[in-house]
Amino acid sequence: MRTLLVVALGTAMLLGACTEPRPVTVVHVGKKPLGDDTNGYAISIRRPEPEDYSGLRGGAYVVRTHEDWQKLWRDADEAPPFPQTVDPSTEMLIVVASEDERVAQLKIARATETLGAISVVVRQTLLGEGCVRTWDDHAGVDFVVVPRSDKPVKFFVEDAEGPSCGQPPKSTVGCRVASAQSWSPKLTAMSGEVVECELSTVMQGKYGVIDQALSLEDSPPGSNAKLSFSSGSTRATITPDEFGTYIVRAEATDEAGRKGQATAIIDVTPKKTRDVLIQLTWPDVDPTDLPAPLPRVVLDVTQGGARGRRCSSEVPIPGLCNAKTRGAYTYMRIFASRRRLPLSLLYLDERPQSGPVPCVNVWFNGARTVSTCDRDHRHADDRWEIGTIETWTGKVLPPKSKAEAKRGKPARHEH
Repeated sequence: MRTLLVVALGTAMLLGACTEPRPVTVVHVGKKPLGDDTNGYAISIRRPEPEDYSGLRGGAYVVRTHEDWQKLWRDADEAPPFPQTVDPSTEMLIVVASEDERVAQLKIARATETLGAISVVVRQTLLGEGCVRTWDDHAGVDFVVVPRSDKPVKFFVEDAEGPSCGQPPKSTVGCRVASAQSWSPKLTAMSGEVVECELSTVMQGKYGVIDQALSLEDSPPGSNAKLSFSSGSTRATITPDEFGTYIVRAEATDEAGRKGQATAIIDVTPKKTRDVLIQLTWPDVDPTDLPAPLPRVVLDVTQGGARGRRCSSEVPIPGLCNAKTRGAYTYMRIFASRRRLPLSLLYLDERPQSGPVPCVNVWFNGARTVSTCDRDHRHADDRWEIGTIETWTGKVLPPKSKAEAKRGKPARHEH
């Protein structure tokens, strides 16, 4: 009869047991010293030529017959041929397999025999710091040939720490306008200026860097600007065509698939126009790599009169304003006129005191007239009353009274 133990490596160890006439048991000793159970007469072991044993389920097995071999592959589409160099009349196979991604290598170290049992010592090498599992079919499976015996078999699994693989590659990206000498991960440019960006990578671990690339991660609504590469993928130029924020992402990938990433932010000022241009941003966070979603908000201006309609990206008002939202940013254009329009930000979600901070910037005639941020704790449905825009100057006046800002403090203008 066949003795088979199926073992799932769910916690970087071999687990489970079964009882049959010739029982197989497994003991995970971890990093503790091996006990007297592993003492005995050393058994001669040999390894057949490596074969493709993909599809073998994780576990510890004893194979004494051809039938045992077939049952070993019951979860595979087809069993590979029985090893030709093994004679089941005088020999048997000891097999271990792992499916755990935290195990870098599995190896049968030695086997001993006493009057009552056979002991097999299995060493599983765990991934070192910063390492990823890259083994082939041979690294996750080991099998040896030993003299045939009907004695019970007991596996002792010990852990060994693999060497550190170091940190992923470190990427940095800097940009500059064509006339500047220094590179910076954050800069201000004018619409129509040529901006050049460059990626640099430092290898920090044992894996070599195999890929580096720059990409345009975000741009203002309506922009058709793209990165242009003259040679290679680590240096590119872009010509912003709309005011707002452009985000250039740098990424380096090593042989293990680990990535190093960085971003550069290009704030582009608008061309001169008598329209009032407004931008809502979250400058303290990288909107492409957020640990949690940003609070949902709605930026709007209010048209006076009995109807009191609010113009926003969700509800545009022809002739008054249009607004678009892309990612974490909102861009609003208030058409040239002589109006005073209250400007506010409605919170649809709570923003804790220590949460991401929204900022509103206002431009008029090519110059920024207001920059203000809300750092107060806000509940869902709270409204930050920013102030009243004079559309013919681009200035923002404080709210008329505290009553109008009952649930939102007056804006603190920071210019």
